[in-house]
Amino acid sequence: MRVALLGTGAMGAPMGRRLVAAGHELRVWNRTRERAEAIGRATVCDTPADAAAGADVVITMLADADAVAQAMDGVELGAAVWAQMSTIGIEATERLARGTFVDAPVLGSKPQAEQGQLTILASGAHERCARVFEPLGRTIDLGAEPGAGQRMKLVLNHWVVALVEGLAETVLLAERLGIDPQAFLDVIDGGPMGPAYAKLKGTNMIERRYEPNFSLKLARKDADLIAAVADDLPLARLISERMGAAIEAGHGDEDFSAVVEAGRR
Repeated sequence: MRVALLGTGAMGAPMGRRLVAAGHELRVWNRTRERAEAIGRATVCDTPADAAAGADVVITMLADADAVAQAMDGVELGAAVWAQMSTIGIEATERLARGTFVDAPVLGSKPQAEQGQLTILASGAHERCARVFEPLGRTIDLGAEPGAGQRMKLVLNHWVVALVEGLAETVLLAERLGIDPQAFLDVIDGGPMGPAYAKLKGTNMIERRYEPNFSLKLARKDADLIAAVADDLPLARLISERMGAAIEAGHGDEDFSAVVEAGRR
């Protein structure tokens, strides 16, 4: 299929490489052209409209709703399906949707994108994207009404950011009580209290190594999207505040496990 990919950042670039390897004709656009050129075997275009011209499927994989709106401004979809795979929230999805629109945010970060192991939370006419989605990961059918994908993504992201913030405060508590945080991780490892994600992100926090799989800035954006639709549930707002403190300390482009640094200032 002829596929246009708008956005070749940390997630878009490995997705693009998998699409090329699967035999799709790929045309790409990115605000920083060098990132688009790094994909290889894809046609790099000067504008989103150029990339989308004649496409069967147009994919947006961008940082936020504003970036998606700017990229799609002036894009003529014609018969193309627009697969909106960024996490942009409910309001922006309802505002921006047009044409044959597939709401398909993804669960997973850079390693899953590289390995074709993303979980695609698809709602809308996503059967038309099946051949494009197949090399990217597994598709979860959330129904015919676009918007269900974003709703599920917010639910899942709430769980993830709450887990990581809870883990960060537990690591900080251990440090303040004179307990080796690694000993805490060892105790819970393999048991019902020890999800694999805790070991992964907890190790980042202990070693203070935050190679970004999912940046703190983007995680805070997602926490704010959750707070916007559930303002009577305070946790997302509080987590956003902690993330903001870590961003102010210079950790915004690092992995979101760096939220622990808000308590080490």
